[in-house]
Amino acid sequence: MAYKNGGGAFLVPYLVCLLVVGIPLALLEIGLGRWGGGSIAAAYQKRSPKFSWLGWWVLVNSIVIVFYYCVVLSWCVQYFVFSFTEVWGANPAAFFTDHVMHLTSGPMALGGFNWGTLAALLAVWVAIFFIIASGTKGLSRVLVVTVPLPLIILLVLAYRSIGLPGAGQGVEYLIKPRFGEIFTFSVWGAAASQVVLSLGLGMGQMVAYASRKTDDSGVAKSAVFICGLDLLFSVLAGVITFAMMGVLAQSKGVALTDLKLDGLFLAFVSYPMAISNLPWAPLWGCLFFVLLISLGIDSAFAAIEATLTGTEEMSPLTSRRKLAFMLCSFGFVGGLLFTTGAGLFWLDIVDHWVEKYAIASLIVLETIIFANSRWSTKIASHIKASWPAFPVTLWRNLLQWVVPAILVLAFGGRIIQEGFKDFLGYSGYPRTAILVGGWGVLIAVIALSMVLGRMYNRRRQNSADLSVSPS
Repeated sequence: MAYKNGGGAFLVPYLVCLLVVGIPLALLEIGLGRWGGGSIAAAYQKRSPKFSWLGWWVLVNSIVIVFYYCVVLSWCVQYFVFSFTEVWGANPAAFFTDHVMHLTSGPMALGGFNWGTLAALLAVWVAIFFIIASGTKGLSRVLVVTVPLPLIILLVLAYRSIGLPGAGQGVEYLIKPRFGEIFTFSVWGAAASQVVLSLGLGMGQMVAYASRKTDDSGVAKSAVFICGLDLLFSVLAGVITFAMMGVLAQSKGVALTDLKLDGLFLAFVSYPMAISNLPWAPLWGCLFFVLLISLGIDSAFAAIEATLTGTEEMSPLTSRRKLAFMLCSFGFVGGLLFTTGAGLFWLDIVDHWVEKYAIASLIVLETIIFANSRWSTKIASHIKASWPAFPVTLWRNLLQWVVPAILVLAFGGRIIQEGFKDFLGYSGYPRTAILVGGWGVLIAVIALSMVLGRMYNRRRQNSADLSVSPS
């Protein structure tokens, strides 16, 4: 994101969006978990049964993200194994597209399954199942390892990379603002998107976890800590990555801007190429991909936990283990398309619509529905329990006016800037692929959410009737 959007020019709107969008929304979602007492669907249903489907849109959208997110995680698992022998050789780009992806000519040419990716994907989903099946105790045992481990690895990688020749020019690119690029919609859209996605906002995760707390203590502190630590972790990771890309640029005798550091190619092409020039290269490769795996598995099971919380409310008599198995099986099947030779194309299309349209829409709707004075006061009471001086009026004004305005301007302006032809002509993909993987997925998710919302209301009503009926 930073590389595509002017390095330091990206950090300025990123910090602004974190302060005026990220923290207020994190407080809102944690407050919703405490007030609603369950999933994001429960919070919307408590607000009004007619909004239940919006909560299910959040949850269904989250699991669609996990479909392809776990495929990316399966590539990390494979690359951890590849790192021992640096099997990517002198041409990591060809290795990634030809050996790992078996990339076809386009999204309509599926090709066959990539069996290595398929096996790694199954391993990822099995791991997620065992993590979430046992509830918060199982999650806690995993987090004891997967939270400190990435920080330790980042510090080791920082120590190794900062002093290398060329690292300075890479870090300078990250921290030196290019002021001409700060005032463009695309940079603000990218910054807002990064804040939202990296914090897991609009995905129901914070709501689900906050609902599991037994009281309101530490609610406000949690929101601020999450956002602050996410910022520090992101900047540290950015410094290390740009340092390594500066090393790569110097070794190739080119400028940093001439490298291809876009999206997945950064992790699976550029970084392996950079570490191949270092002594003990297999060690640094293994550490890097352990870092990505430990971060990725946390994000994946957090998204699944949000959806699982909703399904537990939908089917309270079904065991958590059985529901977890059903969700993980569904997730594995949903990811199969992305393990084909055309998987990278479909991943790009689906992710574009999920990130650009669905999540932005969900967060704007969330602020509109919950930020008015009556409901925000009820939600704020849980925050004030741990922060008596909580500035409710400022928070409410940010949610009512500033957050929607920034998101609408950032995402709407980005759509206008990129051109409305993007609706049916994104990245030159065939219209059939865009209609199926873009608009088709978006419409299907909304339709399924409406059905689930009706079912959810019916189940909740039946449960309420049973609780008050004579024995």
